[in-house]
Amino acid sequence: MAWGSGSINTCDALFKRVESNDSRLVELVILPMKKFGAIEVERLADIITSGKNNMLKSISASGHSIPSDALAKLGASLASEGGREISYIAIGDENMKDEGVESFCSALEAANGGSLESIDFGFKNMTSVGAEAFGMAFGPSNIKRIELYRNRSIGDEGMIKMCSAACIKSEIPFKELEMLDISECDISVEGIQALTKCLIGGDGGNKRSSSIDLNASENPLGSEACTSLGKLISTNAVCKLSLKKCALGDGGILSLVESFKVGKCDVAMLDLSKNEISVKGALDLASSLAKQSSNISNLKEIILSDNQICDDGVLALANALQQSNCHGNETLKVVDLSSTKCGVAGAIAMLKCSSLTSVRLFNNNLGSDGFEALTPLLEGGHPSLEHLDLGGNRAKESAVASLLTAIMVKYEPDISVLRTIELGGNEVGDEVERILKQMEIIRPEIDVARDRPSVEQPNDFQGMQNALQE
Repeated sequence: MAWGSGSINTCDALFKRVESNDSRLVELVILPMKKFGAIEVERLADIITSGKNNMLKSISASGHSIPSDALAKLGASLASEGGREISYIAIGDENMKDEGVESFCSALEAANGGSLESIDFGFKNMTSVGAEAFGMAFGPSNIKRIELYRNRSIGDEGMIKMCSAACIKSEIPFKELEMLDISECDISVEGIQALTKCLIGGDGGNKRSSSIDLNASENPLGSEACTSLGKLISTNAVCKLSLKKCALGDGGILSLVESFKVGKCDVAMLDLSKNEISVKGALDLASSLAKQSSNISNLKEIILSDNQICDDGVLALANALQQSNCHGNETLKVVDLSSTKCGVAGAIAMLKCSSLTSVRLFNNNLGSDGFEALTPLLEGGHPSLEHLDLGGNRAKESAVASLLTAIMVKYEPDISVLRTIELGGNEVGDEVERILKQMEIIRPEIDVARDRPSVEQPNDFQGMQNALQE
């Protein structure tokens, strides 16, 4: 490659490899720095339609502004016999809009989505018009992964139209769907109701072949939408549910908890971060976790960060989990309690839960007192925790040093499984660095993430304290 020749910005070499059916080129990635406009898209479409390539499986070309007529030609090529091997595409930028989405989907609608199994149409500025076209093209398809994130103009109207179009085209719309990302699409109650009806049918029976990883984060759902979300849970339609920053509140949590009591719950991951959940919501959740009759036995991970559930809420959750020589929920493995106002008592209780493998306690102002209280529980490592996040808790260096010294102890037999501990946002200096050098010899299996010391660290540390307290 010669500098100044301009070849670094062209796709010519890549297209020649596609045309020659290069067996090593399975994933075509066209970075934004490359020139990929109408001429280039149409050239690629012609190669695909010709059937000269049967090795290419995916096309990643997000961040390029492409005219609608070129998108129509690319869509037609993917619908053709020559495009039968291509299963993934990410194309276009925020200028794509409804016209571009409709153009791309036009030929694919007649081909029931072609062979595409995964499509990324995130941040394309589509409205309900584009969403409807998408539903017509891919509702009856074998699509497995759909990404529509950051299309804020879809809204409830767009979700209703997409789902209605999909239902018109197929008795079981999106029947192979495994992942759906509709985060930041301004969807609320009516949109979620339409989605629920689409995925599980009007009779409330889930006839789909697999459960879905559903990301509906950062939508104004509110507590009312949780009734519909609960139907997805109780009919085993979702296996992962991300609801970050959806204004669910305690009322929404109660609705979700009620759904755990109906049917079989297949949810393995539940993200409830930033949802204005208080102690009451945490108590309802803890009650459900503690009861085997709640059908929540598949839940492995729960994220509660940035909810003010305080020590009482954390203690209730800990009491619901299995602890040494005590019965309790033993399937939950990962808990994120970052920025929850968890106190020292709650932190201690969580470290005593013998079923947990990962606990995040970031930014809970545990301080040096908290570190000192946790130190006895970490002497010799930990018998069940593989990952522990104590970052952002403003502990002084002496407390950090004592905790690390305790972890470094090695008993025989060594039953510790601790592999990662995060300590960034706590004071680290020469004393801690000396201990860490010893740990590299005595416990090389443990990775310690921390802030690097500097001569100005005390002032910086105090500044961080003040910023976090604000």
